[in-house]
Amino acid sequence: YKIFYRKIKMFSIRFSLPLFLALLVVVAVNAKDKKNECAPCESVLTAAIGGLSKKEMNNLETTEEAIEKYCSKKDLSQTHKKICYYIEPIKREISQPAKNGVPVDRICKRLKKKSAEVCAVTESVKIEKGVSDYSKMRVRELKKILSDRGVGCENCLEKSEFVARCKETEHMEL
Repeated sequence: YKIFYRKIKMFSIRFSLPLFLALLVVVAVNAKDKKNECAPCESVLTAAIGGLSKKEMNNLETTEEAIEKYCSKKDLSQTHKKICYYIEPIKREISQPAKNGVPVDRICKRLKKKSAEVCAVTESVKIEKGVSDYSKMRVRELKKILSDRGVGCENCLEKSEFVARCKETEHMEL
């Protein structure tokens, strides 16, 4: 009986440690992937309410006014405009946790539970003038570039037409 017990104990130690380490690696990789999931939301909230003092944060109306003021700016990127579109109706759900001292990343995670669109917004495609090879990009990315530039591409059906339009409008700011 004692010999059998020792063998089982050795077997469990020998296989449980590698199993535990493998599980730990999988959890770490998943945590790394989800870390920056709501980065655009976090950047908007940091820009909108990050500069408020502790006293101003305690006032819900002041926090909501700061969000409104930031979202009413004309020089916002398309990404920030979209996030503002989603968060303006639910300002109270941002100002209340901010009043309690909840960090911006946690507020965005809570917002994601109520409205998944907040974290679904992605940053615009990074391109450099004259260096980017538009032909290697997907049509979806080319359309995003054109919409960020405020340019349409009516009657564009082929990828080559989108590429040509992107090259024509390369001088424009994103």
